[in-house]
Amino acid sequence: MKLSTIFKNGIIYENPIFVQLIGMCSVLAITSTVQNSVGMGSAVIGVLVMSNIVISIMRKIIPSKIRIPIFIVVIATFVTMVEMFMKAYAQSLYLSLGIFIPLIVVNCLI
Repeated sequence: MKLSTIFKNGIIYENPIFVQLIGMCSVLAITSTVQNSVGMGSAVIGVLVMSNIVISIMRKIIPSKIRIPIFIVVIATFVTMVEMFMKAYAQSLYLSLGIFIPLIVVNCLI
């Protein structure tokens, strides 16, 4: 195995701190208050649970060539639903989270 491959694997692909924290950037940026933390945490958990249920049901049906785009569409649909729910029923939370709500899609994909 080449030295560059070992270095790349150790730093990027097999580094647990890098891999686990790359999806947490937006969450860490916005969770400065308890209200924002609970709101963002609830939104992320809700999207993860709902999208995993739908994706698990559809997994055998979807061809492997278009699997990732379908996953993105499913996750983005649930994020949009959560965003619309927050805008309708939790306006102050929606305004404080702002642009970080659509970034839940990235967190769920990682």
